[in-house]
Amino acid sequence: MTVKLLKPYKGFEIEKSYEENADGTIKKDTIVYTAYADDEDNALFDAARTLAELKKKIDIYLR
Repeated sequence: MTVKLLKPYKGFEIEKSYEENADGTIKKDTIVYTAYADDEDNALFDAARTLAELKKKIDIYLR
């Protein structure tokens, strides 16, 4: 599994994780975006299959 740290979004750290095929390409059905609270606890917030869906969850939470 490969994990990449993306640009933070509204105070949340965002991680993209996925598995790769033998040729190094991303297995599209394994992509998961995960948000963590950007504080000393770095607590898990939520996860989603698309970045847009995860950002929407964060936006709703921050209302």
